[in-house]
Amino acid sequence: MPERSPTADSAGFDVVVVGSGFGGSVVANRLALAGQRVLVLERGPWRDSLPVRSMGIERRAPFPYGARAVTHLLHSMHLGPLDLRLNRSGMYELFVFPGLKVMVGSAVGGGSHAYGGLLEPPQNPALWQGRHPDFDPASIEPYYRKVIADMGGVRLSRAHAVPQSVWTQLPDAPERRCRAAEPQPHMALLLPSAPAEAGQTITWGSGVQRQYCAFDGDSFLGSRGGAKASVDFVYLAPVLGKGATVRDLAQVTRIQRARPVDGDGYVVHFLDRATGSAAHVQARRVVVAAGTMNTLRLLFASVRGPAGLAPMPALGRGFSANGDLMGVWHRKSATVSSFASTPSQGEFRIAGHESATCGVGGFPGFQTLPLPGVVKRRLEKLFFIYGMGMDSGDASVACERGRLSVDYDQRREPVYDELRAAFRALATESGERCWAIGKPFTVHPVGGARLGADAGHGVVDHRGEIHGNPGLFVADGAALPGAVGGPPSVTIAAWAHHVADGMAHSA
Repeated sequence: MPERSPTADSAGFDVVVVGSGFGGSVVANRLALAGQRVLVLERGPWRDSLPVRSMGIERRAPFPYGARAVTHLLHSMHLGPLDLRLNRSGMYELFVFPGLKVMVGSAVGGGSHAYGGLLEPPQNPALWQGRHPDFDPASIEPYYRKVIADMGGVRLSRAHAVPQSVWTQLPDAPERRCRAAEPQPHMALLLPSAPAEAGQTITWGSGVQRQYCAFDGDSFLGSRGGAKASVDFVYLAPVLGKGATVRDLAQVTRIQRARPVDGDGYVVHFLDRATGSAAHVQARRVVVAAGTMNTLRLLFASVRGPAGLAPMPALGRGFSANGDLMGVWHRKSATVSSFASTPSQGEFRIAGHESATCGVGGFPGFQTLPLPGVVKRRLEKLFFIYGMGMDSGDASVACERGRLSVDYDQRREPVYDELRAAFRALATESGERCWAIGKPFTVHPVGGARLGADAGHGVVDHRGEIHGNPGLFVADGAALPGAVGGPPSVTIAAWAHHVADGMAHSA
């Protein structure tokens, strides 16, 4: 089964998709199934998971477990004026801005390797309301259910054979303010129904192999056995070599309008990171889904210079950090190590702070890292607390000489006061220290190329097509018109379904 095109600049594709996360993989899947010839350009590598090996992919990069964390944890770091390019096969890209830190994934499958496996529709009831006169918010709702089903989502319950959960962390009691949420979100994890199933291998979906969760990995460092569903094998495997071609380690640098003598469409320029050579491909339609930060960077780079894209006056406006706030819960009383866990143990609600989405998780796989024993023993008692909510979405992103800057001030966002108060309530009720990590640290940036009725109010229209640039679409979190208020994976994938199905019908 082919994993990449050796002559992408002359292969005659109908659509080029930039990026392969929850947006790009869905678009590639839907368009290939509709009979389109699709090329996916992804700057990151295929990850060395059991499902990817079973797909026959030969060129793979490891997840950052064990000593590989030293070399493969970080792809790059952007610290003010300093850009550090560390490893083309690194898993994470880190941005540090004065008011915000942002971390995004880099791989075939994008952020689906790094997420906690939570699947839920948007918590913001006004997310799609009034954004475009031709967009019916109800039209996207069926896609939420489809994405959850495609990813094999199951609701976490007390019946699952897990070492610890939100119910064991926060046992029921009438007087408690902090209680497990009901219902729990779906989780894209192969959870064993009995301890004996942990680690067992099965054949799933389009014939890929996966292992049941053994509670020793499947975390933010990736899922080596495929217990945590990722879009590389959920959406790309069924169409790979059957309408879709994936070219990994292909860093897209610019999108230009094609010259009239060359026909309509766009020319996509990219750098082959494996060889260092530059290449390009032309297609009538292009879908940008490189993840919010890199989609914005690419669009900023592409509106400038000869043959640049038509102006996008709203580009960079309407950026949101999704109200993300991370914290740590030091549980001296814990009888089960935080290493023996699912990445998320479930969500909880706190009386008086119901607008906040909060959850607890562990650090499975972190026991493999090259850390001193004393540090690991301390880490075993630490649990990951996360909060999400609805920030204003009024922040902005700019780009100067290829470097992004974000104007984000948490002091203008009441959601962070709410989340910090929720964390303090957890500490008071549990009697164990819980604290938030400094400035907001988001792994869910959205917006900046948002849906809007015209070019003055947004970058894309109701079909995901960029105003003034026919045939050019945005199908990832950058197009979302506001904070989701919870994990955005389902919302991004649903938007990508909407965009792709509209493209298929207009082909």
